[in-house]
Amino acid sequence: MVLRDQDGGEYRSQVQERGEGTLSVRRPAVLAPGAPVLIGDQLTVSWAAGDNLVGLVRARIATIRYAEAGLLWELAGLAEPWTEQRRQWVRVPAIGPVVLTERADAIRSLAPGVAEGELLDVSEVAVRCEVPVAAIWASRRGGAVGVRFELAGEPVEVEGTILASRVPPAAPSRREVVVRFEPPAPVAEVLRGYIRSSSG
Repeated sequence: MVLRDQDGGEYRSQVQERGEGTLSVRRPAVLAPGAPVLIGDQLTVSWAAGDNLVGLVRARIATIRYAEAGLLWELAGLAEPWTEQRRQWVRVPAIGPVVLTERADAIRSLAPGVAEGELLDVSEVAVRCEVPVAAIWASRRGGAVGVRFELAGEPVEVEGTILASRVPPAAPSRREVVVRFEPPAPVAEVLRGYIRSSSG
């Protein structure tokens, strides 16, 4: 199963015990640096639930305790579980510079944040990249951003929202960001062409 924290970090774990409305899971071996997990923190738990389906439930950490299996998190459900269809978009590696620009509220006095980073991969509806960890604004899931990069010499510029953001344990100076978007037709064609050439 996969545990997702409120900052978009994802951690693999295993169920150790099941109770009435509770689930005890093994503490993930690796957590994001500088982000302690505490009692009361909320997580989204997901697991494979059949062909192209994923089960999900919102939970909070009710207790942290030791057992023979090691350190366990006891999770208490916050709502009824539900299932979603897993829609697979082909993702392919991408290399090159990327610029994220925060789309800040017009009434805010601070200038919008701008972060330059590196592409990691792309699909027809999202891009995954790394930017400096100091770009705190890029950790806000649902935040509006502009994205600019090139694929095989073709410029791509889209507006999107931050789907996930995490600091990889192996690279604490970098922030990994996933931006979801709905590209206009010309951009969609560039993306499809690049994905076809990269996966064919």
